[in-house]
Amino acid sequence: MDQTGESFPLTFKMGAGRPAGYVYGSIPFVYAFGPSVWGVRGLSFSSGMGIIILMYFLGKKMFSEKVGLMSSLLASASLWNIYLSRAGFEAHFALFLTLFGVVMFLYKKYIPMAILFGLAIFTYPTFKLTIPLLFLILIFFSGFVTTLKNKYFLAALTILVIFAGFSLRETFNGVSDNRFFNLNTFSDSNLKESVIQKINEERNLSTLPETIKPFIYNKPLKYSRILFENYIENLSPQFLYLRGDRNPRHNPGEWGMLYLVELPLMFAGLYFLAKQEKRKLILLILWILITPLATMLLGQTHALRNNLMLPPFILISAYALLNVSRKLNKLFLFLILIQLVGVLMVVYFFVPNKFGSFWSLEAKTASLEAINADKNQQIILSTKIDNIEYAYPVYAKIDPNEVIAQYGKYPKVYGNVTISDNEK
Repeated sequence: MDQTGESFPLTFKMGAGRPAGYVYGSIPFVYAFGPSVWGVRGLSFSSGMGIIILMYFLGKKMFSEKVGLMSSLLASASLWNIYLSRAGFEAHFALFLTLFGVVMFLYKKYIPMAILFGLAIFTYPTFKLTIPLLFLILIFFSGFVTTLKNKYFLAALTILVIFAGFSLRETFNGVSDNRFFNLNTFSDSNLKESVIQKINEERNLSTLPETIKPFIYNKPLKYSRILFENYIENLSPQFLYLRGDRNPRHNPGEWGMLYLVELPLMFAGLYFLAKQEKRKLILLILWILITPLATMLLGQTHALRNNLMLPPFILISAYALLNVSRKLNKLFLFLILIQLVGVLMVVYFFVPNKFGSFWSLEAKTASLEAINADKNQQIILSTKIDNIEYAYPVYAKIDPNEVIAQYGKYPKVYGNVTISDNEK
């Protein structure tokens, strides 16, 4: 059930609506570890481990066993993979499902592929756009006629159509994608006002004939430029190699999502692939280029929405490492190790004190103090403490029926503890 009491929803109504994939996938972990850090984050951690294994099979199938092993090694040390494995991120589970689906496609296991892709679109919203595009790219490079001849492929298409139908139903019923509709570039009222003011200013200052001005200074052109800039930012060295998306939840190490040394490896990989595996290079580049198409609509770089580009970046770096000299290979791996150690020191010894508020540390502290207080003492917890309305029932292990019964109501009363939204 979700917090409203609805059974087996495809979208959980917490916040602006959450796809069901991560919630259902977490059930074994919550069963094993209870409502705890491991219960909530276990699926994301396991997804990170699964990605390491899948990168071996992806690299082996596309290139060779050596590339597969190197890809697996790089995935195990990947900052992006490590960051997203450390918290309960829906996008990380979606990446695991999608990557698993790609591997199944390459091994011509089309029905499992369809199920995995279908589950992924119900795990993280932006994958609804990128998975169909990636699927078309895979078909194109595998050969449409050859793929269609497989007797299981049409069954797989049927499964994908069924998943797509359920996804569209959720969207049109207004219970899915609310967060996207509220955050996308076109719904930003401040941006809309800024665009209008900019157009009026340019039309007033321009010396072009009045009949031509509307064709030069208009909303479609302005928004096209904004979207293009958003798109480029998601592929920029600033995001990928230097600063990441600057969100401490997604990037606690305060570096880029990839290692600095992977920038020269990227160029080396492109060179070697262009000489030896041009067709596969095009596939990897297209895989990277489709990923920001969804993110650009939301107006900012984002480590979660862009994580689908991680596998091709790893493959390119792995291919480069196996084509450079042994001395350079060892040097690049040593530099990766140096940066990894530095980042982990920051993550474990500095970040907890600097960014605790981003992980609802105050809510945890207040909840534990309330739990350990005298049961005869009446305690009021204010919603001014970020996420307290979710944290306390979890840490206190409140009966879910009590939580459901008080959904949307304030104050919420759990024994001697009251959660109040009174600003005073």
